[in-house]
Amino acid sequence: MYLNSLVPNGTTLVILSLLILLCYIYINMIHSYWKRRGIPYEKPYLLTGSLWNVFSGKRQIGKHFGDLYRKFDGPYFGIYICGKPYLVIRSPDIVKDITVRDFSNFEDRTFACDKNADDMTGNSLFILRNPEWRNVRMKLTNIFTSGKIKQMFPLMLQTADDLQHYVEKHDNEIVDVKDLAGKYMTDLVAKCFFGIDSCSFVEKPVTHFRKVCIDILDVNIFRSFCMFCYLFLPKLVSLLKLKLLDTHYLRKVFMETLSFREKTGFHRNDFVDLLINIRNTFANTEESTFDTTSMVSQAITFFIAGFETTSNLVGFTLYELSMHPECQDMLRREIFEVFPDETTPLTFDNVHQLKYLNMVIAETLRRYPFGPFLNRNCKKDYVISQTGFKIEKGTPVLVSLDGIHYDPTYYKNPEKFDPERFRAGYKHLLSACTYLPFGMGPRSCIGKKSDVKM
Repeated sequence: MYLNSLVPNGTTLVILSLLILLCYIYINMIHSYWKRRGIPYEKPYLLTGSLWNVFSGKRQIGKHFGDLYRKFDGPYFGIYICGKPYLVIRSPDIVKDITVRDFSNFEDRTFACDKNADDMTGNSLFILRNPEWRNVRMKLTNIFTSGKIKQMFPLMLQTADDLQHYVEKHDNEIVDVKDLAGKYMTDLVAKCFFGIDSCSFVEKPVTHFRKVCIDILDVNIFRSFCMFCYLFLPKLVSLLKLKLLDTHYLRKVFMETLSFREKTGFHRNDFVDLLINIRNTFANTEESTFDTTSMVSQAITFFIAGFETTSNLVGFTLYELSMHPECQDMLRREIFEVFPDETTPLTFDNVHQLKYLNMVIAETLRRYPFGPFLNRNCKKDYVISQTGFKIEKGTPVLVSLDGIHYDPTYYKNPEKFDPERFRAGYKHLLSACTYLPFGMGPRSCIGKKSDVKM
């Protein structure tokens, strides 16, 4: 009797077949979006869309988008991610229109922004929606002036001295460059953004702050799932109340530092002091949205962004220099020209005389940009002036950094590490939207200096 109840009857089979048929028709209708509009597109797979190579572990997402970029010609092409159509822009002219000229229609990134799910991430400058984003951005812009950075230079020198002593102690030993860069940046951003000494160069045991930095960015299945949802499934973030990162400890450390500064009046000329000044300046004004929660969120955002991106940059730079001794020799000659002996002080100003070092870093950022792509959300229907194609409201737009940075149209022998390609500087490449490690337009990285002279 029970076995008979488990066997589907004719009606159940018909209903099940209809449901499968309806799902098939619906998925095919979604996946025909670009075909119906005459746009070339990457063939999608069920659920994974155009990201099968990423889901299967065959390709890192940035390199996958680069592969797709090189697969197509023309100014743009379409892809699908979890059933949603995305437009990937190949033309630098269109990139410039979207990120600069017509920014008002593409002012928000596509990342999930839900303060109820994650108040730290939801208040982050990187993710905030307009107009709140513009309000916070304007307040924070003055933090990243040359004058403010120069005030923190003594803190940077302290960290550099610790690094030098550590390296001297391990002379003629094999050193993990990525770990070395990670320790350096942990101490540097801890000093500047949290006002503490994290002592990462202590041999053993690993300090708690350093361990938290390692753990908070450790990649595991759940964290990868959360990151994917924040990037491509924002509704699921709100539904499941997903937190992007566990920032409980960092929040606690910042609040302790903040409490100490407020009680004692202690000043260190670091980002903590600058954030306190911003909060106090706007505390009793109509623009009082920059409260303590926003302060903590920005501090954590700058810390994570500065720690991970810059440690990667330092690591990759040292790696490329080790693989290209001719570049290393040229850089050493420049350093000894600017600092001929130990009596020459290391100052904020004379560091800026290292032109070849700037070229080396620029080339490293071309080869290893901070992020895999730029993303913007189309606010309302938008017609691309160059082609007449209409991007419909709500359509996400992506720009592959790997695609543009390795395009031989803009960079001769793009696979070659060649700092000389930046001998004339990179302002012309920024203007042409062919060099995008810091993004482009009003939503570019706030830490990017707009007055770089090369």
